[in-house]
Amino acid sequence: MKRVWILLAALLMSACAGGGNPTTVAVYDFGLPAAPLAAEGKWSRLALELKSPSWFDSLHVGYRLAYDDPLKHHEYTASRWVSAPDSLLAQRLRQQLGSASVNGNIPFDCLLRVELQEFSQLFDTPQNSRGVLQVVVSLIDVRRQTVSERRLFIDKPAATPDARGGVGALVAASTELGLRLSSWLDRLNEQNTPGICRAK
Repeated sequence: MKRVWILLAALLMSACAGGGNPTTVAVYDFGLPAAPLAAEGKWSRLALELKSPSWFDSLHVGYRLAYDDPLKHHEYTASRWVSAPDSLLAQRLRQQLGSASVNGNIPFDCLLRVELQEFSQLFDTPQNSRGVLQVVVSLIDVRRQTVSERRLFIDKPAATPDARGGVGALVAASTELGLRLSSWLDRLNEQNTPGICRAK
């Protein structure tokens, strides 16, 4: 009986030590912090809130095949985000705009609500893809009234037809989103739009 237990232990150890070739999972984030787009404190009275459907809670890097079945959502098995992509996007936008979090203790005068609708790599052909980012953005005043709203669709070409290329394209699209939001807020401020937070 003792020999049986020794044999089982040996088998378990060999399975743990060399159980095939385990797949290495690549973990991605948005890289180094984004450069701020405005002077420090310019939009400090603006809070940013990012809302997204429940399926964006997944850490997997997603893609679609436009040439085959664009309604089907695929996921790379050996690649994932370090955190849910909506939280990474919110962090990138706050870095760019210098805005506060709606969940923080800092008082704010306006709310910038970003509703994420699409964030995936789209393959037009097996070798050509792009990172697609689609959002609805609303600027809301202290009375919870919508001051202005717009829809944005951004796509950036992927350098390679794989997860690494898709991630790079999606990060580029996210950075472009911050640029467009900053320009939009500046225009509203210049036009003295009622209810907007005034830039410092």
